[in-house]
Amino acid sequence: MEAVVKEKVPSNLPDKRQHCLAGGLIARYCSGSEAYLAGAGKELKDLFGGGDAEWGDWRADRAGIACARSASDDDQLAKCCEQSGY
Repeated sequence: MEAVVKEKVPSNLPDKRQHCLAGGLIARYCSGSEAYLAGAGKELKDLFGGGDAEWGDWRADRAGIACARSASDDDQLAKCCEQSGY
C-alpha cells in the first residue's frame, strides 16, 4: 500500500485529492479492504499521533475507493475523483 501511494500519488496535490487518489489506487492495486484499512489507519494515526484527523479525509478516501470500482485505469480514476469534487 505504501509503495502504491509513494509511486503513484503526487505530493503537490491538495490534501483531499491525495486522499481520493490514494484510496482509489490502493483499491486498484491491492484491494478495497486494504484501502479502507489504510484510510482508517491514517486517520487514527492522525487522531492519536498529533496529526490533523478529519472526517473529510475519510470521505475522500471512500470516494476514491468507489471510483476504483468503475475505473479501468489510473487516468479514469483521477477523472472520477475530480468529478466527485476531489
